[in-house]
This record gives sequence, C-alpha cells and structure tokens, in this order.
Amino acid sequence: MIKIQAIFLTFTALFFYVFTSAQENSLLWKISGNGLEKDSYLFGTLHMSCGEDFRIPEKVKTALGATDALAVEVDVTDPKNAALLQSKIAPKPHFFDSLSAEKKKAIDSALIANEIPPAIFDQVSPTVAISLLAIKGFDCPSMQDIKMMEHELKNLPESKEKPIAELESATFQIDLLDSLFSAEDLYSYLTSSMDTKAVTKNLVKAYFSENLQEIEKITMNTAFLSGPKQEQLLDTRNQAWMQKMPGMMKGKSYVFAVGAAHLVGKNGVIQLLRDSGYTVTAVSE
Repeated sequence: MIKIQAIFLTFTALFFYVFTSAQENSLLWKISGNGLEKDSYLFGTLHMSCGEDFRIPEKVKTALGATDALAVEVDVTDPKNAALLQSKIAPKPHFFDSLSAEKKKAIDSALIANEIPPAIFDQVSPTVAISLLAIKGFDCPSMQDIKMMEHELKNLPESKEKPIAELESATFQIDLLDSLFSAEDLYSYLTSSMDTKAVTKNLVKAYFSENLQEIEKITMNTAFLSGPKQEQLLDTRNQAWMQKMPGMMKGKSYVFAVGAAHLVGKNGVIQLLRDSGYTVTAVSE
C-alpha cells in the first residue's frame, strides 16, 4: 500500500514545488486573530523523503499537541482512499497518440536509461510511471525506506488520537493530476538535461534546513508544466481550501499540513489568510 500512496504524493511533492517569492525561513506558521479562540497552524510539507533524511521539527510536534485536530490535503492512509488510489492506476491506451514516432522512441530510451521498462505504460497510468521516476530521484535504499510526512504526522503521539480532516477528496486530486499531465509533458521531462537525483538531493537538504529561499532557487527552473496548469494545481486549490479553513478554525484548532508550494506567493495560503484578516507569523524553534 505504501507504494501507491508514495506514488501519488510524490507527483505533487517534486514536480510542482514552485515558489514565487521569498519568505521567512520557516515551514511552520501560526494563524491567529480574526476572532479565533485558539491558534491554528500551517505546516508546509515535503510529502516524502528517505528515512535517513526525514525528521519532524519539534515545533511541529508542539503545535500538534496544542491543537485539536490535524488537517491534510488527502488522507491517503484512510483505507477508502487507498482502495481508490489502487483503482486509479489503470493504463491509458491512447495517451501517446499525439506524439510522433521519434518522440515515443525518445521516451522509451529515457525509461530504459532509468531502469524502467517502456512496457510499464501497458500496466499503469502515465501519472504512476512518472511518479516512479520521481521516487527513483530520491534514491532511497528501498521502497520500504520511504517516509511519508502525512503518515508520520498522523502516527505521532501528539496527534494519534485526534481527528484527521481532509481539505479535498482523493478523487479530485487524482483526476486533477491526470487532467494536467500530457504526453508532451512526459516527453519534455524525460528528455530534459535535469539531473533528477542531484536536484532532489539539494531540494531535500534545503527543505529540512527550512531554507525557503534556497528551495526557490533550486525549483524555479525544474517544473515542466505551463503557467496555466501550475495555477490549476496550486492557486485554484489554495482558493478552494480558503473556502473551508475559516469555518474549520471556528470550531476547532488545527495543524494544516499541506505541500509547501501552497504556502507562499501572492496567491499562497499564507497571503490568502492575511488577506482574510488573520495574523500569520513564522514559528521558530
């Protein structure tokens, strides 16, 4: 089950981790004011990493202990969602029809170079295939060594008995990824000169150092989706979450754990919360 969960989380973790403006160097932000009785928190995640790199900051554990509930994008550890993810990995027979024979051959060659058989597209969806490439970029010793942030947060003593809320459905997230990702995108990614392992190593180091400026520097040139598609993946979802978060915080205090790409920029969750009247401040250790 962990393989399927990691696949879909990784798709958003690596390829769309795009920052639009420099921020204070913190992954945890306190949400207060605007009539809230208790503070809530916003935690920017890197959805997965290898065990030797992984850690959860003590300040996040403290925030979880001080709040009533944990909220994530999608709870992929929920058995219902895990079953849905499994059902969504079917191949797409006509996915490559728009590509020339030359581009198809280039994709096959790139897959073979990454020790992935081209026949994988006869077995799983393109989204799964490219996510497997992303997972290989983390260069973990094995799939069993993968640590998923949301899963680990859920199992902490500070949150183990607390309710888990979702900001969107698994169906929505998977369908969105499938709709955004084209055969041309796959070709562009596989034939680029980017050293995925080196980029991922630097990204992981910057993330766990909470160095948002360095993350911005690394990632601004690595996303391969067009601007409009990235807006759908980030900005549109941020706006949808902002329709839910104020109401949620009226009744309970939360730690909202979402991909760090969603936090920053003029359309990021931090700014949207401030625009709605909340005080949002970086939390240091």
